[in-house]
Amino acid sequence: MMRGMAYRLIDGDPDPADVRHLTFVPFRADGSCVAVPTESGKLTLPAGVVEPGEHYLIDSSLRIPLMTAGFRFQRVTPFAVDGKAGDLHVYAWIEGDRYRGARPHRAVELRTMMADELGGWFAAAGDTFTARVVTDAARSYGTEDDERYYANNLRLLEPAYLRGSTAQEGSGFGGGPQRWREERESIVDGIHKDGTFLDLGCAIGLLMESVRQWAGERGLLIEPYGVDIGAGLVDLARRRLPQWADRIEVGNAIDYVPSDGRRFTFVHALVDCVPERRRRDLIRHAIEHLVEPGGRLLVSHYGGTPGREYLQRSGLAMAGESHRTAWTDVPAPAGAGH
Repeated sequence: MMRGMAYRLIDGDPDPADVRHLTFVPFRADGSCVAVPTESGKLTLPAGVVEPGEHYLIDSSLRIPLMTAGFRFQRVTPFAVDGKAGDLHVYAWIEGDRYRGARPHRAVELRTMMADELGGWFAAAGDTFTARVVTDAARSYGTEDDERYYANNLRLLEPAYLRGSTAQEGSGFGGGPQRWREERESIVDGIHKDGTFLDLGCAIGLLMESVRQWAGERGLLIEPYGVDIGAGLVDLARRRLPQWADRIEVGNAIDYVPSDGRRFTFVHALVDCVPERRRRDLIRHAIEHLVEPGGRLLVSHYGGTPGREYLQRSGLAMAGESHRTAWTDVPAPAGAGH
């Protein structure tokens, strides 16, 4: 059967047992699209086959874009299929960015443009089928609302994290303990005094315990708390950290308020937890409802854009930054401490 003869749009995830091939349309969080230049000067999309033992959404969607485009996905959503049961070609959009980490990946200079421009390029080159794929991907990506965003994240990340064999894998991190420390300890550079620490998007609680340990090595006492949208992740975090079980709650970072109404000395907001268009709302919510007066909001983005840019977009003064994390201070009431 020729490619495209049975092409059709879908709403939902195909059965993993049926999926054999994948083609990806990669987006960055700003809405731009990327393509891979070939040696002949043409453009192509990341594509490949599902290898034995792989889950196409969790494993293949990570491996194929890394090895063909040097692109690390954060989210994936199938929007079309071609073929028949048992031999499906799935078309999916992915959101992420160039990868510069230690995983095996291809180093390539990607071409970046808006989806309509990329679709036009393929159409002008005579590849009307790929032009249609890009157009359909852009429509699916652009019409995703908040409810579907969180549902899509949960249906992908929770099972991926829960099957991890290490605490790092259970936190969505591909390296080991030393690499974890190298990538995450800079968050503690923004912790300058004793106090409480809330991790928004805590997964299985590894950052909670790491921050307590790393801050302790610097002579600071931190009492950690956490919240995550995934009930299964929260359950595992409570079992891993029974001494803090009552400090870890299920909730969405965008509107979470602790059940006891408390505020925290330090709040770590990972903006990857919410859609790009809601990241300023996340920061404002944390400032207004979670950080105590005299406390500090730490903003991280693991996807690429430095945390300081999100503070700037929110009109907040940056008090400092380190690696991917930047922080801003919440003023204490006038006369406090005097």
